[in-house]
Amino acid sequence: MLKEYLESVSGNLDKRVNIPQITNREFWDGLSEDLKKAIVKEGENKKKEEWSVILLSDYRDFYETGNRVFFEDKSFSRRIKLSAMVMAECVENKGTYIKDILDGMYLLMEESSWCHPAHNSHIRDAKQDNMPDTEKPVIDLFAAETGAVLGVAEYMLRPVLDEINPMITQHVDSEIREKLIIPYLSEHFWWMGDDENKAINWTVWITQNVLLAAFTRPCHSMNKDTAAKIIEQAVISTDYFISAYGEDGCCDEGAQYYSHAGLCLYGILNILNDITGDVFYDVYKVNKIRNIANYIRKVYVDNGYYINYADCAARPGNRSAREFLFGKACADEPLCAMASDDYRTEDWNERLLTEEHNLWYRVLQASAHKNMMQYRHGNDKGEKDVFFESVGMMIARNNSFVLAAKAGNNGDSHNHNDVGSIILYKEGEPFLIDLGAPTYTAKTFSDRRYEIWTMQSVYHNLPTFYDGHETVMELPGEKYGAGDVVFDEKSHSLSMDIAQAFGNSKVRSYKRSVSLKEDKVLLVDEYDGDLDAVLSFITYEEPTVIKEGKNADGLSDNAAISVGKTGDINISSYGSAGAITIERCEINDERLKLSWKHDCYRIRIPVTKGKIVVEIS
Repeated sequence: MLKEYLESVSGNLDKRVNIPQITNREFWDGLSEDLKKAIVKEGENKKKEEWSVILLSDYRDFYETGNRVFFEDKSFSRRIKLSAMVMAECVENKGTYIKDILDGMYLLMEESSWCHPAHNSHIRDAKQDNMPDTEKPVIDLFAAETGAVLGVAEYMLRPVLDEINPMITQHVDSEIREKLIIPYLSEHFWWMGDDENKAINWTVWITQNVLLAAFTRPCHSMNKDTAAKIIEQAVISTDYFISAYGEDGCCDEGAQYYSHAGLCLYGILNILNDITGDVFYDVYKVNKIRNIANYIRKVYVDNGYYINYADCAARPGNRSAREFLFGKACADEPLCAMASDDYRTEDWNERLLTEEHNLWYRVLQASAHKNMMQYRHGNDKGEKDVFFESVGMMIARNNSFVLAAKAGNNGDSHNHNDVGSIILYKEGEPFLIDLGAPTYTAKTFSDRRYEIWTMQSVYHNLPTFYDGHETVMELPGEKYGAGDVVFDEKSHSLSMDIAQAFGNSKVRSYKRSVSLKEDKVLLVDEYDGDLDAVLSFITYEEPTVIKEGKNADGLSDNAAISVGKTGDINISSYGSAGAITIERCEINDERLKLSWKHDCYRIRIPVTKGKIVVEIS
């Protein structure tokens, strides 16, 4: 898609990113007074903090313990502090932060590797090296992002830094060239994309930041041939990313990764247009690009909650200037409104992105502040039903419910084994939930991934089967998916057969149909197989079994469950001899706590062959 524009690029290789330098007083002095005050206050707070000390043993800790957070906290804190002080210095323009900024820049440049230990391998998902690779640098997410932070910081302050010593810029150029540009142009990293492997968020996240690092460099430090090669590789990788998406623009990694996928695609287009004189601007008119942009609107529920399959959190955070600017570029007023509405409800910590280490995002946020505070769009009537055919996901809505159901397969990026699972919100509050992923560790992206409980089908709104003492759950991989998938827009329903997802011949058929009615959700399951089955529902509020009826044969044939103040689950025709049980799912992981403020629950309903009818109201 982007490759067709390359011929128009050759005459535009001496331009740089459109980022306001400290001498652009029209921009910095023109920011609103309350924003400037907040930026300076944040800079003052960060100036008081000590720079983190990163030892070799800190880098090796991940290899020895599998803990990613210990090193990441130390690494990110440096970049966050530097970014906050650069913003404050550009606003004040008094030299207050220059000494500390230089300390921070040189701390980054003195790091043996910008690649994080959890990614320290040239081969995808291979065992990480236990030491930084100084001779053959690995470009991962954070190597590229560090290059961008350093490059943007130096570029914004270059007029001041050059007065101190031009060697500062030369040193930054050298570090970016050695740690990023040379390996970028001399090695094919797995995330760059090819014809065999699906491109993911890494592809555009890294590409965006390589472009930022490269095209903040002075023209004399990077010849036109090198610039052309960087642009060409960026275009090739971006095209692989775009081709991995369906026409519907659905991000199979979820709303949380949209910020590092769809929004980084916007970042690439923004930068490419800056440095080529808008050669790529017509790309925003392409239907798939517009759908990638507005995906985030379609998966929003209410009260900060999003539909959250895969590793995505149910509360992935508010929208930002990047959504607003992407919406502007695509002429998507509802997306602009969504971002602006979020922004106006935020406190200053959220508006300033105080936990964000990407300095460019902070600049974009400041540049859009006035427009986002003033933007109003009164014609949006809310999202309608949508079916993302590329991943088999339906989202249906009415005045009370938001219902999601996923067919697809278990080969998605950041996959959980969740084919057939449903998610339900009532009056904007969680009812039947997807727990999401706990804090990432060495296990998360290893061959032991599906030992993590929240990624197993048994902790989704799905059946589980039992063959003696063996638990039969869904299996990971593209071949384990739903068949006979039918979406009916008129009846707001999705039906499928999920038996294939379990990879067991004793589960011959498991047909599931879910539909949204005016005042309830109707789930009908029909099971044919030789194994005992238990149907699970994961709820946010505590459920209570209030009725469990028996027929003449002593089998349970109807039951009613009250789920806190949220609603009721009524079950019939399931013919089970076993009792319904309820277990607590403890939420003690810090990442899970961001979405769920208290423990969640799993309802387990034994079922026999035949039809199970569930009404949720």
